[in-house]
Amino acid sequence: MDFKQLESFVAAVDEGSFSNAAERLQLSQSMVTIHIRKLETELGTRLLNRTTRSMELSQDGRTFYEYARQMLKLNRDSIFALSCANRDAKSVNIVATPYIVRYYLTDLVIRFCAQHPQVSFNFITCNHSEIYSRLQSDGTEFAFCTTKLMDSDYAVRHYAMANLVVIAPNEARFQALHGQIFPNALFGEEPLITRSSTSTLQQEFLRWSKLYIPQLKLKVVSAVDDTESIKRLVASGVGISVISEVAVREDVADGRLLAFPLEGTMPYHLYFVHKKKYLTPEQAAFRDFALEAMPLGERGDSGEE
Repeated sequence: MDFKQLESFVAAVDEGSFSNAAERLQLSQSMVTIHIRKLETELGTRLLNRTTRSMELSQDGRTFYEYARQMLKLNRDSIFALSCANRDAKSVNIVATPYIVRYYLTDLVIRFCAQHPQVSFNFITCNHSEIYSRLQSDGTEFAFCTTKLMDSDYAVRHYAMANLVVIAPNEARFQALHGQIFPNALFGEEPLITRSSTSTLQQEFLRWSKLYIPQLKLKVVSAVDDTESIKRLVASGVGISVISEVAVREDVADGRLLAFPLEGTMPYHLYFVHKKKYLTPEQAAFRDFALEAMPLGERGDSGEE
């Protein structure tokens, strides 16, 4: 028995399905199934009664579920206690993707440090799919991510929302489109710079394209994951791209790029995740500062006890 098996079992029960558990844990559904089957084999009993349409706890499963939750909590608490013993009490530790650090957190941290110069920051950057595991394994206090994580040890707040926009070089033919929604037909005509298929923004664009331009063949000329490189290529006339409006506000204001809304709504959600307990005074100050920085309409609670 290992903690990955326990996590898969508890997540399946909490979420009501293997597919939802896989999304929560950022694993494949088949891996969740393997973990639970191995757990049942080691325990010598069936924990979940499954059909093609439903899933419910067996009698042994109901008994074991509470113990599994306690074991996972004890494991997380012990890891956090050990990590805190070797961690500067005045350090704020945040897990996020490099994109979120650059376009959302840098200004926030600069403003906070102006008021709390004694506090240091440690950014733990990783792919979005790794954020939840890094939170658990490192005992990290904070995260910013695009998925609403579900974990009883953390509170989750909707922090911000931005739309995806089409960016184009500041040229006459695109200037003529000022104030308009970007014409869908141009996606079949203009060279397109995309991200890798694992990018959250790319996944959003792919969903949008299947809905609004399913018959068009995109003219992809490059796949680049670095946002600054994408903006530079677009400004140089290599092609157009789809990006978060947050990342191009300065470029549009300075006239380096043009930005156009897409047909339909494509919100890009950002969530602020913080530990409910065991925060130092400095960490609690950053939590409160981040919450105060949220738009007034986004300050509702989520995940709080």
